[in-house]
Amino acid sequence: MNDRSHARLLCLAILALALVLTGYVRAHGASHTKGAKASDPHLTGLRDMNYDHLILAGDRIGPVKMGGLVSDAVQHLGEPQNVARSTFRGPGYASDEVYYFYKDECISFTWEDSGIDPQIEKGLRGINVTCDKWSTPDGLHVGSSMRDVSARIGQYCPSNRPNGSLVISTKTGIWFEAKDRNSPITIIRVMPVMDNWGGMCKD
Repeated sequence: MNDRSHARLLCLAILALALVLTGYVRAHGASHTKGAKASDPHLTGLRDMNYDHLILAGDRIGPVKMGGLVSDAVQHLGEPQNVARSTFRGPGYASDEVYYFYKDECISFTWEDSGIDPQIEKGLRGINVTCDKWSTPDGLHVGSSMRDVSARIGQYCPSNRPNGSLVISTKTGIWFEAKDRNSPITIIRVMPVMDNWGGMCKD
């Protein structure tokens, strides 16, 4: 097996693990615990409702910005309807990982419970939306077709999961997911900007 094949298998394994962990968190509420802590960022006063509903690849969805302050997102979105917390400790896991879910805005994100001002994760779990309240500047949203996506986003990498669902990823930092090629988009994820496909597609 050559280096390219190894890289492809490693990338697919990492993607599968991230998606499995996301599904596990959604189904079971995290490794060990549910609920917010008193020390978590909380809404102070009234919500600041002055925000757009744009999805910007590699950057943000509305007021939720990759690497942005959790407190800023909460000030706009309010208290999350569901909070899950992973207390797992191992190499690279020195603090809790917290998962915020907003049912009313159908948006979710992850942050690490460390430091004075916790930041929203910039990794491969991304910022995720599951309804059509949010859209890209050119009008793509949950409910758009995969054909619309492929016609508007430029270069992309399509891949299928074992269950047949389709993921269209881009190097610019936005992924679209659907049940299959003929189904509407069910999830849009803002992801890190990449300079390669990580072995999933030919560069």
